[in-house]
Amino acid sequence: MRNLALAWLVSSAAFAVAFVGWMVPWTTTPGVHTLYWSDDLRLFLITLAAALTFQLIYGGLVYFILTRLWLWSIWTVGFAYLLPVFVVDCIGIDTPGGAHAVIAWIAFACLVAGVFWFFARAQMRRDASPL
Repeated sequence: MRNLALAWLVSSAAFAVAFVGWMVPWTTTPGVHTLYWSDDLRLFLITLAAALTFQLIYGGLVYFILTRLWLWSIWTVGFAYLLPVFVVDCIGIDTPGGAHAVIAWIAFACLVAGVFWFFARAQMRRDASPL
């Protein structure tokens, strides 16, 4: 349980740092930086709260389902985190710069999946019988 809590915190923090690091240059006008460090900190805290909530619900479900089915691997965890990105993309959000946003969300999903998988070492009990 301690590994799951650590994975929950670390993957949420990794997402928040990556998201804020990507959003600040993306939203500012080239050559002009109008945000103060307090604005960046506020964005980080809001993002961290959202990531903690998402990871608590979705990450917990992913961990519970994949460990019960003995499918805990980097590939299945990665697929589980990429699936919502592809579902939202297929719905057809059509905005200017949408392709760059989808690429960034794919990178964020891979980052969170990798960190979550690394820290949430599943301790699945394997029986001696293959059946």
